Amino acid sequence: MALLTVGTPAPTFKGMNLTGPEVDLENYKGKKAVCLVFAPDSVDPAQTTALKALAAKVQDKVEVVTIVRKIPGVPMAKAFLQQLGYKFPVVYDASMALFKSFGVESPVAVFIIDANGSIVYAAQSGPLKVDIKAIGDALAANVK
Repeated sequence: MALLTVGTPAPTFKGMNLTGPEVDLENYKGKKAVCLVFAPDSVDPAQTTALKALAAKVQDKVEVVTIVRKIPGVPMAKAFLQQLGYKFPVVYDASMALFKSFGVESPVAVFIIDANGSIVYAAQSGPLKVDIKAIGDALAANVK
């Protein structure tokens, strides 16, 4: 399975948001870009804090959405994210349907989807670390 490529229309989806109401990709079309971060299976507090800061910095132009596939349980994950002060969406993809539809075999992968619904950036990295600087650079280069 290969990652979806730049220029491909992003698959539409709805997903359970652990930090608020259901996420529906269609709600962002024509309004703002979306950055999907298929997160590592383990939590790194430093990366979590950095991603939270990046999401706050770009929130006027980009909706950062984290996709997770493994959590200890929905109530525990929601409480943990609330304790960390997460305001941006965190979608729980237990069935890995989103992983499959975007061609992600394992985390970490990042996609930037423009306001028209097309993928303008796609990258896969190692399974343990989200490169926040690379995401910031990709957002600066691909979202106006």
